[in-house]
Amino acid sequence: MKAANRVVFNTGVVYVKLFLSIIAGLLTIRLVLSALGETNYGIYSLVAGISGMLAFLNATMSHASKRFIAHSLGTGDSTLVNKTFNTSFLVHLILAFVIAVFMLVLGYIMFEHILNIPSDKVYDARLVFLFMVISMFVSVITVPFESSMRAHENFLALSLIELLGVFMHLGIAIYLTYANTNLLITYGFLLLISQVIVRGIKQIYSRSKYKECRAGLIRNIDKTVIKKMLSFSGWTLLSSSGSIINQQAKSVLLNMFFGVALNAANGITKKVTQKLNMVVVGLTEAINPQIVKSEGSGNRKKMLNLTFVAAKFSVFLFAIFAIPVYIELPYLLNLWLETVPEYVVIFCRLFLLQMIITKFTYSLERAFRAIGKIREVSITEAITKFSVIPVAYFCFRIGMPPPTIFIVSIFFSFIMAVIRLYYGKKIAGINVIDYLKKVFLKATVPVILSICMSTIPMLVMEEGFFRLIFTLVLSMAASLVLIRFLGLTQEEYIKIKDVAGDGLRKIKRISFF
Repeated sequence: MKAANRVVFNTGVVYVKLFLSIIAGLLTIRLVLSALGETNYGIYSLVAGISGMLAFLNATMSHASKRFIAHSLGTGDSTLVNKTFNTSFLVHLILAFVIAVFMLVLGYIMFEHILNIPSDKVYDARLVFLFMVISMFVSVITVPFESSMRAHENFLALSLIELLGVFMHLGIAIYLTYANTNLLITYGFLLLISQVIVRGIKQIYSRSKYKECRAGLIRNIDKTVIKKMLSFSGWTLLSSSGSIINQQAKSVLLNMFFGVALNAANGITKKVTQKLNMVVVGLTEAINPQIVKSEGSGNRKKMLNLTFVAAKFSVFLFAIFAIPVYIELPYLLNLWLETVPEYVVIFCRLFLLQMIITKFTYSLERAFRAIGKIREVSITEAITKFSVIPVAYFCFRIGMPPPTIFIVSIFFSFIMAVIRLYYGKKIAGINVIDYLKKVFLKATVPVILSICMSTIPMLVMEEGFFRLIFTLVLSMAASLVLIRFLGLTQEEYIKIKDVAGDGLRKIKRISFF
């Protein structure tokens, strides 16, 4: 299968998975919130935030594994592929133990001295946290196997396995509605079991499918690969830790100044924005292996072209779904949840603004990682991301309201975009003016016009189901038309049309009708 066709096929597979995941996920959140109640759900979100503060270690090594395994496949050297995988597995095995120990120590400090949890819920929270520690351990040691599946671009199998996890979570949520004792502990334990099952299937599948995943997992280790991987991870760690800690610190700061109730609002916000972000994740998951393999094969021009395309289409895909959601968010939340926690609407709207700003330059990070020169950009990004925390803390200390933390994050997102453009020129040789014309201008104009058109129903109709449907249809239709005529080049349109036509013909050939 040609590279372009493979990207389109994998993107389609991922989006089918994401569509089902979003539907099941939204239903799951509603059932869990209803079953646990605002206090228990807030505690769970808070505890998950603590574990997430060290999840950046796993995220960092995950990026390294994906990059190095895909890069080694791009070279065509099977021996290097085997050594790279084995090295990645050993590093993750050690990392799993390190993260588990750090999580236990951090958890003790947080529970004893920082967190504001009702006394009758402390035992439940501690036990759920222990489940998360075990879950994190399982997740870390499975990363090399998942990275290998992604590097081989086997998104069909990966999507099916992950869908199993999604529907297991839905089953757990349904069960909670019938259970009546120790709901928080039951929820945490069942999530752990589902994690173990899904991760186990990924490992078994990878070992049966790919040679590098089954040949002496702790033998044939290359010290040179270890050095390169740790060096790459060390610098990536700064940027990744800034992102993860930034996100999780919001939960801790909101808890410190406003109590558990705000953690429920923040938890719902993260769930909503994560579901919308999945729309873009599908594209980046499908195209990232091609970006890394292109650089691995020495084709820098192709790698940069893919980076430009990924950036522009990330904005388009996110905007198509985010615009109507942003406008109709109050009604959607009332339709979805039985009780909408205070501040959820403003939290979600501000977070959506931050995310769309990030989409314009996020794909440049993929280019930096593919090239491997990330030291300077990682240091600069880390400083910028960490700056959000003290600034937000200061704002809360002087009495500013909860949404302030999201406004601060938006400000620093603008700074981050400028930083990425600067290093895009320095590291990858990107022409900034060219990038602004081909990505920023091409994406901004149709998005702004689409927003203007999408607000018309809000101005002339009362809130309700019919306005929701009309807004969705108008917004998506306007976005698609404006993107087609103002956002796409003729070459991009013809390419999409040709690939889509090939896909439809293949579907017809395998049709049972």
